[in-house]
Amino acid sequence: MFGSTSRRAVLTGAAALAAGALSPRAGRAAEKIKLRMSTVATPTDQRSRALEEVFGPAVSGFAIYEPHYNGTLFKQATELEAIARGNLEMAITSAQELATFFPEFSVFTAGYVHRDAAHQVRVFNDPLMQPFKEKAEKELGVKLLTVMYLGRRQLNLRTDKKIRTPEDLAGVKLRMPPTDAWQFLGKALGANPVPMAFTEVYTALQTGAIDAQDNPLPTVRDSKFYEVTKQIVLTSHLVDLNYLAFSKKVWDKLTPE
Repeated sequence: MFGSTSRRAVLTGAAALAAGALSPRAGRAAEKIKLRMSTVATPTDQRSRALEEVFGPAVSGFAIYEPHYNGTLFKQATELEAIARGNLEMAITSAQELATFFPEFSVFTAGYVHRDAAHQVRVFNDPLMQPFKEKAEKELGVKLLTVMYLGRRQLNLRTDKKIRTPEDLAGVKLRMPPTDAWQFLGKALGANPVPMAFTEVYTALQTGAIDAQDNPLPTVRDSKFYEVTKQIVLTSHLVDLNYLAFSKKVWDKLTPE
């Protein structure tokens, strides 16, 4: 779910640059920048499709959108550092990953904080978010373009053990992404969190290295986790959000249009 203002601005910019091709600056406008996107998502993930079908065409007047999936360009949780070093233009990031650099972002990582996708957009566009955005830009060189709704995270288990309370998850090895904020959430759910990259989850469930994983239902389907698990516990413990992270250095080189 993209913020409509950002989308309109990008579409307007693409149209303006196309019109500029008739001006003396046509040669300059024809020099497209390359926007490499690094993500651990699959090509068929809902975020991947949204970016390819909406964002890519919207910026095609002045940029080449080049996505890299399944963590093949940069490993999970290393993308922000790559942007900061000038080695990457775009990434899909989370409040949990940003919290490793700026602890205040952890306020957005707690369970049951956001109510739904619309609430996420309101929070992102609210003035209270401005200091968070500015700090990421000034200290990390990362511009947060918009917020993306990933879905409500549910628990996906290899066993058919009945889960009704956090106490029922005692001893369950629950894969969580490898940051402190994610590990804290796993413990709060009552489980034994295991840090693990997303690309390793399917095999780990298959071999029994972990007992469970948590993700929104579309991700469970897209990554075929249902093939190596027995049940889904509908906890809806996190209305999951992602931020579209963009290189501030590249952003500053763009014209206002």
